[in-house]
Amino acid sequence: MNLISESNKVNTQDETLFEKLSKVENFKLIMPQNVSKFEIIDSNSFIFSIKGIPAIKLKIGEKIKPSKIILESIESKINFTLTAFISVFDSETCSFHLEFDGDLNPMIQMMVKTPLQSFINDLSNNINNLI
Repeated sequence: MNLISESNKVNTQDETLFEKLSKVENFKLIMPQNVSKFEIIDSNSFIFSIKGIPAIKLKIGEKIKPSKIILESIESKINFTLTAFISVFDSETCSFHLEFDGDLNPMIQMMVKTPLQSFINDLSNNINNLI
């Protein structure tokens, strides 16, 4: 299953946004309001919970400066990635969106598609909280 968030314009340079997203503690600033728990595990990983959903652990995997950061699920029944894409808009502005890519069976996919789409849209829409 592949889901793509809304794209958002951010009033900062692509490299600045990339550096902020390279620090796991900054993900707390873009989490939606329904996140009930956010804990940093180490400098590359964190865990969070959304009401009604088991805790999710993510680690920063591949980073391609300044355009892409891939978060990978760890210790999860479902393997997935959440990739942040940053593109230059002009000299002082960039655009940002997220892509979820996971191998889910059709039954799970039916149950989580709508809340997952909402979640990644919320993350993307909250990106200006980092500025």
